[in-house]
Amino acid sequence: MQSGNEANEVSRRTLAKGELRHPDGLVGLGRQRLGPRSRRLLGAACATAAGSSVWVRRKSAEARDLLALCERAPRRLTVHQLSLGDELKALCELRVPVATRDSDDGDIEIVSGAVLGLSYPRAALLEAQPGYAFITILSPLPVWHAQVSAPPIQRLCLGDTLPAGVRVKELILMAYAALSMQTFQIDVADAAGVLNPEAARWWQNNPGRIPLSRAPFLADPEHEQGAWR
Repeated sequence: MQSGNEANEVSRRTLAKGELRHPDGLVGLGRQRLGPRSRRLLGAACATAAGSSVWVRRKSAEARDLLALCERAPRRLTVHQLSLGDELKALCELRVPVATRDSDDGDIEIVSGAVLGLSYPRAALLEAQPGYAFITILSPLPVWHAQVSAPPIQRLCLGDTLPAGVRVKELILMAYAALSMQTFQIDVADAAGVLNPEAARWWQNNPGRIPLSRAPFLADPEHEQGAWR
């Protein structure tokens, strides 16, 4: 079992810039054929896209990649709503183990998924953004995670800052890794990424509960419960 200090050291390494590795099964995502539902979502979103031609093209490409990710991992990720207005916005369901905790003296409960609100602003193309700028967890409530702010607005922080031009598909992969606690930040002395210090201290005291799952993104969620900790 890891000590709290050992867990903190792992957390610093897992949040190192550029350490995210794409699963081999996601190679060639841009060539993924979209199914009828994905094509309808993309077509409707592109029909109302706003902004400069450069921004519209980039949003359209990011949206297509997001839908292609759903096609590659249909049991892992579903996009329910998609908009390409001033920003790229999506309502996504991510099937991933998520820790919740209803009382200060209670144990955590692991639920099997989260609903995410994703927002990708034009500024993200031009300059680095705070790690909490992109994803809000709409359910479950409350999430018990050092990198998730307390309700009512549960922002998910994916690090201190994310580089300009970060891709939407990378945000989804990072969100999966963070919520399953395959990558994590629980060191309250290093504020980069910590939005809930109380939860961070709880996880420091319970390092044996980390990660919640070792299953890769492309694993079938229906067969991964045995991987939950």
